Amino acid sequence: MKDYSLKINGNQYDISIDNINAESTLANVIVNGVAYEVEIAGEEASRTKKPQVVPTPKGTNLSVTPTTAAPSAPKVARPAASGAGFSVKSPLPGTVVKVNVKEGDHVSAGQTLVVLEAMKMENNIDADRAGVIKSVHVQNGATVMEGDLLIVIE
Repeated sequence: MKDYSLKINGNQYDISIDNINAESTLANVIVNGVAYEVEIAGEEASRTKKPQVVPTPKGTNLSVTPTTAAPSAPKVARPAASGAGFSVKSPLPGTVVKVNVKEGDHVSAGQTLVVLEAMKMENNIDADRAGVIKSVHVQNGATVMEGDLLIVIE
């Protein structure tokens, strides 16, 4: 197992790369305590025995996005949708314990939309404004990273 500590766009990520299957392009990776099975992109990936960390030029904006969730984990939150509406994003990485609303629901400011478990604590994600739920981008059990889109309110 190889451990890395990365700072990307001001956010700290502790990453452990556990196992790479030399016959495919899959690797077991742990990011901030959340396990992912990721696919290494590129034609030469199947010949690579271990990952290579290459420094990027200064000023390059990177984001860490899991490409594939581990088999036991439900789907990962979808990226932000374009269009009108107010986006409710995850303030920290964690697991969605409960989604309290569905598309079309009317919500008031301060109403709890999602309960997120992070570091063995449940955190309520509340509506900042009143409106109608335009779209829900997570489900119970989904793993989310900081900044992932949870809900859009019109």
